[in-house]
Amino acid sequence: MVRNEEKFKQAVEFRKRGFTYSEIAKICGISKSTVSNWLSKQKFSQVVANDNAIKASRDNKKRISLMNKARTAERQSRYAEAKRSADTEYKHYKTDQLFVAGLMLYLSEGDTKNSRLIRVSTKNMDVHKIFVRFLVEYLGVDKKNIRFWLLLYPTHNLTACAKKWSRTTNISLANFGKSQIIQSTNKAKPLHYGVGNTIIGDTVLKKKLMRWIELSLKEIK
Repeated sequence: MVRNEEKFKQAVEFRKRGFTYSEIAKICGISKSTVSNWLSKQKFSQVVANDNAIKASRDNKKRISLMNKARTAERQSRYAEAKRSADTEYKHYKTDQLFVAGLMLYLSEGDTKNSRLIRVSTKNMDVHKIFVRFLVEYLGVDKKNIRFWLLLYPTHNLTACAKKWSRTTNISLANFGKSQIIQSTNKAKPLHYGVGNTIIGDTVLKKKLMRWIELSLKEIK
């Protein structure tokens, strides 16, 4: 039994025009639950609900597409700016010994495939120490943002190795991630302190670094 026939008719009319329950409730000055009680079992209302769901999904896809395009354009702009900046900075840095050393060390020991990570992996602590200085001096990396982890054998003393690496590279133990242990049956004591991995997750900085290496190799050739 509908108590307010006039508002019921209004609700029906608005629903047929594709309005949602929330919109009808606001327009007619009634609760959403009342609108639902009146219309939820009406076949035409169910059709409208399906149509609204399809429209919402379509609109959402369009919105997501627009957002993705905007993000892509913004990323491309940042990458282009990183390249321009790298070209200018290279001219100022290319005679610095530390700068050249950092580039060559990365070319030798760094990950050049992953577009998002700057990663150096080697057991040579001096390489990591020099590269950390390079990151701070030329890429403006804050040491607290440098991640580090060790690849060890079961016979390694994890604590002793971590402390040795931290002292030598000047990377805080707070930056050390979980070490990975190589499964091995060899009980012999390792001759080194494991393989260190220095990591920075930054796509823009990686592009700048690779651009510097590219420019350096062009000059050498």
